[in-house]
Amino acid sequence: MESVIEALEEKSKSKTGKHVARRLVYIYSREKGLIPLSRASERIIRGEDAEPTYRRGEARKYLVKLGHGEFLIQARFIKNFLGKVVGEISVYNYKGELVYRAKYRDGELRRSIGNPVYAWIIRLFVEKLRIPVKKTRLGDEKH
Repeated sequence: MESVIEALEEKSKSKTGKHVARRLVYIYSREKGLIPLSRASERIIRGEDAEPTYRRGEARKYLVKLGHGEFLIQARFIKNFLGKVVGEISVYNYKGELVYRAKYRDGELRRSIGNPVYAWIIRLFVEKLRIPVKKTRLGDEKH
């Protein structure tokens, strides 16, 4: 059973260059691990240009098909003129349902929505992309 999910990749900057927006899309499968959407072209049904958040840059909208047991990870980060980064990382299952979301602010990663069972996907994503994390509160920590 496969489902189709809409995903958006973006890299844009404000006119002044003080704000930067970035959206990343990754797919996790047991066989291949965590791979960027650009390296999973067999999963893309259709891709089209989209409107970026800021003036300079580009954005692309994709329709992605996922097989049973696969996850789609979509991350959105915005850096402001002070160098502070805020964002969120969302995990969708093969049915296209949002199963987990974590918010990122000032190096702190915390659970927003979803079952903590899926926190390992967020940890894997952050580790693979080397996103600087000082503190985590994802709900799966041992007390």
